[in-house]
Order: sequence, then structure tokens, then C-alpha cells
Amino acid sequence: MREWLRETHGPGFELTRHFLLRFFESDLVTAPGQVTGALVSAFSVLLPWFPMIVGPLRKKYAYFSSLPTPGPYREALRADELWLITLVMAAIGLFTAIQWQSLFPGLRDYRVLGCMPLRARQIFGAKLTALVLVATAVMLTLNLLPSVLFPAVSGGHWAMSASAGERFAAHAGASFADGYFCLFALVALQGVLLNLLPPRKFGRVTGYLQGALAAGMLILIVLSFSIQEKAANAIFQSQWARWLPPAWFVGLHQTMSGDPDPAMQMLARRALAGLAIAILVALASYAISYRRHRTLLVEGSTPGRRQWVWTGTLFDRLMPDARQQAITVFLTKTLAGSSQHRTILMAYGGFGVAILLSGLIGMRELVKPDRVVAARFVYAHVILLVFLLIGVRHLFSLPVELKANWAFQITEGEGRRRWLNAVDNFVLYSGAVVMVAIPLPLEVYLLGWRALAEVVLFAAVGMLCYEWIFSTWEKLPFTCSHLPGKTPAWILTLQLLGLLGLLPMVNGLILESLYRPVLYGILLAILVPIWSQVHGGRRDGWGDLHLKYEEEPDPAIHTLNLLR
Repeated sequence: MREWLRETHGPGFELTRHFLLRFFESDLVTAPGQVTGALVSAFSVLLPWFPMIVGPLRKKYAYFSSLPTPGPYREALRADELWLITLVMAAIGLFTAIQWQSLFPGLRDYRVLGCMPLRARQIFGAKLTALVLVATAVMLTLNLLPSVLFPAVSGGHWAMSASAGERFAAHAGASFADGYFCLFALVALQGVLLNLLPPRKFGRVTGYLQGALAAGMLILIVLSFSIQEKAANAIFQSQWARWLPPAWFVGLHQTMSGDPDPAMQMLARRALAGLAIAILVALASYAISYRRHRTLLVEGSTPGRRQWVWTGTLFDRLMPDARQQAITVFLTKTLAGSSQHRTILMAYGGFGVAILLSGLIGMRELVKPDRVVAARFVYAHVILLVFLLIGVRHLFSLPVELKANWAFQITEGEGRRRWLNAVDNFVLYSGAVVMVAIPLPLEVYLLGWRALAEVVLFAAVGMLCYEWIFSTWEKLPFTCSHLPGKTPAWILTLQLLGLLGLLPMVNGLILESLYRPVLYGILLAILVPIWSQVHGGRRDGWGDLHLKYEEEPDPAIHTLNLLR
């Protein structure tokens, strides 16, 4: 097999292999090949997700199978099918959003392959083949264990089909059809926009669309775990089911399992029609686009004549130092011009919103009625604060153009302190506007004077969180190389679980302090001195700190930062 792969097998095969090997490569990493380890680590964490919940599912379906009527069993089965199908669709949608720039050949592909005796349709065909193969591998990873284990644990006395093989085929078929529908629908969407929008407007629109898709899919992934029998029944009994693709593929699953319900059969027909339309539109957009895509891509990469010039008296007054102004403008223009960085930030925000929404669902059952509104504001502030700060720190570690960081290296000694101070001001000022200033009028209207007390306490918590998350920050944003997979995925997973377990305690403490003045004063008396000490220590270290411009693996022997 290895000898066969070493040989050349025609342009189609070689182009497909080329795109497959470089599918996950990005300009945001240090060197080619480093993404592979991170992907393997992530899949090793995601693969056993379903066996962890097999036990509770088995007990649930054993109970429903023992009931004298099939109604509760069928309702629970449809709810779980809707959960799993929505989860797969959202996961494939997230994968497609992350690889948004890889759905069609990129400018680098044309620069590398354009000088070769290849036709545009060969390049496009190989790119589409590689995309489908990678998406199939992702779907296989996500569906392998659920397709085997869910039909096994959900079978029972009231199952539509007594055969485990038929249940397996129904679940696997509906899940894969659901994933391919989402994949081809998003490819078709980009293809349609590619052919309708002008080149420069296409890049701007699809850049924001990519971030919105990533955030929306993350929200859908988290909220899918909240789907219960009552919500599923409401969906299937309403007219909305006709317009919800996950409901279509639940109908396909039920029909393949032998359900004679006409409503399920109607949804199954919509699923097959939607899948066929998505595939046809995606293929048509590929067929139409390959003749003009290169021209559109080259024109879209050319900067316009009008350049953005930052001016303003208010800005000069807020930040009179020229070096701090330069760094602030650099950060702002990078976020405004890089769709990849905006997508990452919106994805973190979307994940925070998903956690927020899932928590708000059961808020009334956990909090006293007169404290529900205050609890929602506290919960929203803390959740979004933490995830946005983590997202900003990750975002700042991703480079824009490594070859240009020499301009910062040769002037670092003159402006290091001012640069890092500008980074602090950029994050804190923008965070104050988004997290405090915008929702403050509504909070004051609903909570009265407690809104001001909550804002003061939240500001103290937020400043301390910022110092904690950026305590080891030794870079200038967007200028240092990035080493993916530096921290193993299982450690990141444990850290996330620990964080999700800690946040409810922080929320409860802040909420309780708003109704107990003594506790409120004690919290402020503790938080402010701690922040002052940590903040002063971090700034004192800026003088001896040398900024990083090349990220490397952790050394085998740590020097306790004595050699910085």
C-alpha cells in the first residue's frame, strides 16, 4: 500500500491527496503539520462522549418499555433522536464554518497550481472530493458509537422495529443524511453568494457570516442537550416542524424504522428533497464558479482605494501617547480586517451565550422569585465575561503576518511598557462598553439601585479575572507564532469542566451579596486589595520582560522564569 501511494496516479488523485494533506493547514500556525497532533488529541477526547451517557439511557428506556402504553416510550425516543440529529447537524455546521475558507480553492492554491498544466475543473473537483472525504471522516467519528449504542439501548417492547440491524441502519442513515445536508447546504450558500455578490463585498459579507455560523452552531450544540420530551412534542405538533431540518431527519429516521405516522412520512420526504436540493445547488455552484472564481478571488484580495484613517479628538484625549495609539489602531484594524480572528472571537462568544441560555432555562427553579431578574444579570455578566476573556487571550495569540513582526522586535525596548498598557486599555475599555455600558440602562430600569451595586461588584470581579487570565501574557497581540496542541485536549477539557463547576458558586456569592450589605462590603474589601497587588506585580514585571515572537514547546526543565 505504501509503495502504491508513493507512485503518481493521475491529476485527480494527486490533487485530492494534496488538498487532503493540507486541509487543516492555516497561516495562523507556526509550521505545517502541527495541526495534526491537535486534531488527533481533540478526536481522542470527543470519541468516547456517547458511552459516558449510555447507562442513564439504558435505564430510561428500560423503564419506558415496561409501561403498559407505547406513548411515553415513543415520545422519549423522538426527543432523543431530535437531540442526536441536531447535535450532528450543528457539529458538521461548526466544522464547515471553521473551514469556510477551504470550501473553495484559495488564492494560495491558484498561485501554486496555476502554473501547472491543470484545468480549473480538475482543481475544483479535487477540492470538493477532499471536502466530502474529510466531512465523512468527521461524521463517522461522531456517529460511529451513537449509531451502534443508541439503537441497542433504545430497543424495547415498544420499539417500531424488533431488529437491531434495522434500527442501526435507520439511525446511521438519518444521521449521515442530516450531516451531508448541512455540509452541502452551507457549500451551496457560499457558492450562491460567490456568484451574486461583487468580489470585495463577498469577502466582507462571508467573513461576518462565517463568525455568525460558528457562534450559532456552538449555541445549537450546547442547547441540543436541553431537548426534552415536552419540547420535542411541541415541535412535532406545530407547523414549525415543516421548516426545521432536524425535524425532517427525525421523520426520516422514524420512517426507516417503520413508523406509519403520515406526519413522519411527510417530514421524511422533505428531508430527502432538502438533501437532493442542497447537493444539486452545491454542485451547480461549483460548476458555475470554477470559471470565474480565480478572477473574483484575485480582485477581492486587492485592497480598495479608500484607506481607513483613524482620527478623532476624543481618541487623542483618551490616549495621548502615540505608541499606545499605534497599538490600539493595529489591534482594531486586525480585528476589523481578519475574518478568521473575528470568527474565533464570535465562536467563544457563542459558546458563552449557549452556556448562558442553558442556565437561564432552569433559573426560576433555583432562585427565589424576587431575585430572578438580578440572578439573570449576574449570571449573564459572569458567564460572558469569562468566556470572552478566554477567547480574547486565545485570539491575541494567533498571528496575522509573522514576517512583519520585525517592526515590533527592533523597537520593543523603547515601547514595551506602553504597548502592554495599550493592550490592557483596549481590552478593558471595550469590555466596559460591551459588558457594562450597553446593558446598564435596562438593568437600572429593572433592578433600580441594585443595578449600580451589581455593576461595581462585577467590575471588581472582572478586573481580577483579567489579571488572572493575562497573568502570564508575554506577547504583543497578533505578532507571535502559534503552536496548536501545546496543552493536551484532555487537560483543556478538565479545565473547562472545572470552570463550569466553579462559575455557579461565583454567581451565587455575587447574587447573595446584593441582598446582604455586610457580605457585599466584605467581598469588595477582599477583591480590591487582591486586584491591586496582582495588578501592581504584573506591571512591575514589564520592565524585565522580553516579549515572545516565536512560540516553542515547553522545556523539559523549567527555569522558574529566572532567564526571562
